[in-house]
Amino acid sequence: MPVNRRSLIAGAATLAGTAFAAPLAAKVKPFAPYYGPRSRVVYVNDLAGDIDGLFATAHMALSKTSELRTIVGSGFTGPHESADHSTRLGREMMALMGVKVPVVAGCAKAIGKDRTPQASPGVQAIIDEAMRTDSALPLYVAVGGGLSEVASAILLEPKIAERMTLIWIGGGSMPAGVAHEANFNIDPDAARFIFNDAKVPMWTIPQAVYSTCIVSATELQARVAPHGKIGKWLYGKLVSAPADMSRNLSPDLKFKFNAGETWILGDSPLAVLTSLTDWVPNFDFPTRTVSWDRTSAGHYDEVPCPLMNADGTFTPRSDGRKVRIYRDIDTRLMFGDFFAKLELNYPAR
Repeated sequence: MPVNRRSLIAGAATLAGTAFAAPLAAKVKPFAPYYGPRSRVVYVNDLAGDIDGLFATAHMALSKTSELRTIVGSGFTGPHESADHSTRLGREMMALMGVKVPVVAGCAKAIGKDRTPQASPGVQAIIDEAMRTDSALPLYVAVGGGLSEVASAILLEPKIAERMTLIWIGGGSMPAGVAHEANFNIDPDAARFIFNDAKVPMWTIPQAVYSTCIVSATELQARVAPHGKIGKWLYGKLVSAPADMSRNLSPDLKFKFNAGETWILGDSPLAVLTSLTDWVPNFDFPTRTVSWDRTSAGHYDEVPCPLMNADGTFTPRSDGRKVRIYRDIDTRLMFGDFFAKLELNYPAR
């Protein structure tokens, strides 16, 4: 009897749709590093501001390579964007996700031109984590908003500068920078202190890079909304964001913020650079020791830290501590990982 290829293909498709197509989430535990975390993170973000911080927070909480020690809710630029409001949103998110991470409030105001450190639970959390002696894991302080908390922590306890790496979404690209970038504008004096005077190791993801982290609303509807209480909650924030921003910018609604079909999730590189970077081992066979050359999911320039001017632009310097300023980020890896983690941890029903 002659073989009917169409029948074979149809049969295979039927088989794949039954025995072999059960959701992986029902059979396989979400991936976690075999030897546990390889770093610690204190995560600081203005969660009551642009909704990109909310999506980045969910991604950070689901990424197990870095141990998320504390979430610091920051913000003081208006009644709707306060540290207390950010803290409430962070706690609501952790409850929806079933994740136990402490969420505390950051600074109530900027440090000002006299560089007065602003004490807060979030500032103390940075100091406490950096001064720990019971963990050898490197510490990242990952910031998606202003730098008030980090500046205040270093001003209060200068020793912590050499005990952590700051990763900041903000500022401009080398060599000129950019004037009045959004996260710089939250606390210009804190940003200038960090760049010009602090000795903290630093990686920055400038405006030209974080603005490429763009997704469509339809993609978020398909890949985020169906997955758990948190997915529905995040998508709801996306839907309401244009109206919320319109009211914040113009209470009389004379200005209507029309975002169209896309949104920039510009804080999400924080998850990439804390949890999704690669490590390439170098083996020294005679001594049986291993060292690690770190590579990252993006290209960067490592340069002497530029002088930050009063408007946020840069004046290059030829000496001083080296900092990383990223030129691009692997957005395929970033969003693919986020969507997969949501799908596996919160399977659609």
